[in-house]
Amino acid sequence: MTAVDEPVHMVEYRSRWPEWFTSERDRIATASTVPVTQCEHIGSTAVPGLVSKPIIDIMLGVVSYPPQNTLVESLVDLGYEFLGEADVPERLYFRLRGSQSYNVHVVEIGGTHWISNIALRNYLRTDESARNRYATTKRSAIASGATTLLAYSEAKAQILTTLLQEALAQHVDR
Repeated sequence: MTAVDEPVHMVEYRSRWPEWFTSERDRIATASTVPVTQCEHIGSTAVPGLVSKPIIDIMLGVVSYPPQNTLVESLVDLGYEFLGEADVPERLYFRLRGSQSYNVHVVEIGGTHWISNIALRNYLRTDESARNRYATTKRSAIASGATTLLAYSEAKAQILTTLLQEALAQHVDR
């Protein structure tokens, strides 16, 4: 088991997730040099109605990658565990677990990760069929026993690739 792997489970969408994102985003922006305009709520908790792991994903955009060490230090000082790139080049990964759990992904603003995450989030927010296909795959993954992060990620990799291709084909930057 790698340091990144951890148990996962699904819950139905919770209306407080956007509020929790905003609160944590503001806390991070206050403690770091990243303005709130470069912090995005991504992942399934950013998609109303979508089943999700109860972990808020926050994407921080930096002008140049890798970011300055002061950003890493700021997040660690806030209680985040720093996991490096965690097998995803050009993305620094942090996690904070507790009564409200968070992942922070530090990427280059306007880069591939930035564009892909926003495109996928926006696509899932607006396309019910895509959202339903993703939810079905996520539920099936958990039901089949993919209850650790790495197994779960692998079980849904194919649908994510398909959905991302569809999302990028119609992506218009906000």
